[in-house]
Amino acid sequence: VCNRSLKSAQVGPLSGRSMSHSSRSSLAAQGAAALAAALTFAGAAAPALAQDRPDPPLPMPRLFSHDAGATRYSTPGGAIRFTFDRSGDRVALLRFDGDPEVHVLRPVMAAGGGEIYRTEDGNIMLRVNPHGSITVYTRTMRTGAPASEEGPVAALTPEAVAFAQMIDRMHQLQAQARRSVGQTVQFSFQAPAPGPIPPQVAGLVLDAAERAAEGLAAAPMTNVHRVVITLGASPRVIVQGDLLLVQIAPQLGYAGRPSSAAVRNVVSGIVAGPEQ
Repeated sequence: VCNRSLKSAQVGPLSGRSMSHSSRSSLAAQGAAALAAALTFAGAAAPALAQDRPDPPLPMPRLFSHDAGATRYSTPGGAIRFTFDRSGDRVALLRFDGDPEVHVLRPVMAAGGGEIYRTEDGNIMLRVNPHGSITVYTRTMRTGAPASEEGPVAALTPEAVAFAQMIDRMHQLQAQARRSVGQTVQFSFQAPAPGPIPPQVAGLVLDAAERAAEGLAAAPMTNVHRVVITLGASPRVIVQGDLLLVQIAPQLGYAGRPSSAAVRNVVSGIVAGPEQ
């Protein structure tokens, strides 16, 4: 983020007990001119600042480069198993066994060293301790549980699906939403150009639609009757009347689509949106 500031010259104390009327007038004129110039500069810069979007905070540098990549972990007894993927530059990915959602996590420095990985809601899911061990946090284990490494696995990437398969699955989501939400919700994809899209992009569109369905089901009540998935430069989720508009950025992988929690929060009015 680029911080802009105005630097004004400091004038030292005046020497002597008094000054002439003409000197005082000259200084007053100079001060008025300087103030007018500063106001003119600020007025000209304001529109540009209003249009600028602050960049997301830069990620913490990895403390344990030997851990980079995707690794499978489990808690004692195997009650919880998950894949932790740190192969990306800006975010890490986490998927629990039995949970279809891939969670996008961002690291922050932890007290006492190590890193804490949080969701966009601020919830802590993982802590990497200074010596490299991992603690996992869930809704049922809020105090955390140690997780041991089982071995490297493939990176978490959206599944490649055929365009026809994507459309068929979105029709199934409409039937599921009717049962979970209690009303008809139409799912559709708004392509930037005619014709099918690449299988990798279709897979992310489908994942975004599934996360939208989960978010709607988790919302206490909703007037959403249409879900439209579009492509763009960054992930966004907006409610406009009965329309839920979900924008995805395929080049970002799973980090390029809003999570189910983001959809739930926007639909419920917890956050205004539009960006995660």
